[in-house]
Amino acid sequence: MSNKEKAYFIQKKANKTQPSTAEQYDSFKSYLQSKNIWFTTIEDYTDRVEKVAKWLQENKSKSLEQAEKKDILDYLQYLNETLNYAVRSRQQVVGILKHYYTFLYQNGEIANNPILLIKLRGTSQRTINKLLSMEEMNELLDTYYNLKVQHAKQGGTDNLGRFKTGKHYHQRNYLILSLCIYQGLNLSEWKSLTLDDINLQQATIKVQARRKSNARTLPLHAMQIGILYEYLHSTRSQFKNDNELLINSNPEVQKLALEIKKIYPKFTDYKQLRASIITYWIQTEGLRKAQYKAGHRYISSTEEYLWGDLESLKNDINTFHPL
Repeated sequence: MSNKEKAYFIQKKANKTQPSTAEQYDSFKSYLQSKNIWFTTIEDYTDRVEKVAKWLQENKSKSLEQAEKKDILDYLQYLNETLNYAVRSRQQVVGILKHYYTFLYQNGEIANNPILLIKLRGTSQRTINKLLSMEEMNELLDTYYNLKVQHAKQGGTDNLGRFKTGKHYHQRNYLILSLCIYQGLNLSEWKSLTLDDINLQQATIKVQARRKSNARTLPLHAMQIGILYEYLHSTRSQFKNDNELLINSNPEVQKLALEIKKIYPKFTDYKQLRASIITYWIQTEGLRKAQYKAGHRYISSTEEYLWGDLESLKNDINTFHPL
């Protein structure tokens, strides 16, 4: 930055009435909202900024606006050596501070961004088995339905409406599988679903916030509406009666995974399904919408799935241009 530009910022700051800390944070929250960042994430970001400000004041006698690159590096070193923060956690802090200093710079509060060129290295890349395409996941669902659900239906029912084959749990498991694929739910999320979370009229499903994930309301796929209606009005009554949606599902987790592997060898585990749909969301709807749908508190968590695009591209290159 030229001396003329620095002088401009200094004069602009001198002529400006300085906001209080509370006003500054409120303005920062408004800035984050304009970036379509989820409200719980905004609270996390603001909380982290407050912690950095407190550390700088206590250890450097400086405000965030006065901090230099070395001060930020010292804080990151404190997180590493004193609080034992992993590299990924420190990267999240860097990401938050980049947001804050960009906000200050745009408001003319600082002339230089002390964190602009800070980049931590050494994180391990998320590794999972081969991703499935949307077509392959639909094929998996169709295969399970035809070989398990449809087969059980063909066995007929008794006077109480129960499948004679005793395989009514296949309908419940088919629903579980669809939630893993279309909504990207992980095990803890679909296990904790209740009847109140389903809205068939609006064709939505509500996923409650958890310790490491945000709440969100997701659309149901068209095929899920009919399956859910039948499950709620027929199949579910064959299990114990409580407010849990996918009742008695906990003992079936491993059994269902083994069952799917037998009929669809490309399937490896539930994490593969979640990674596949998140990658698909990134490709078709962008990072921010994928972050919301996945329930990620930090955009960095969603960005970890960007490598799926690169892996798919490498596979295409190797397939069509092996030389």
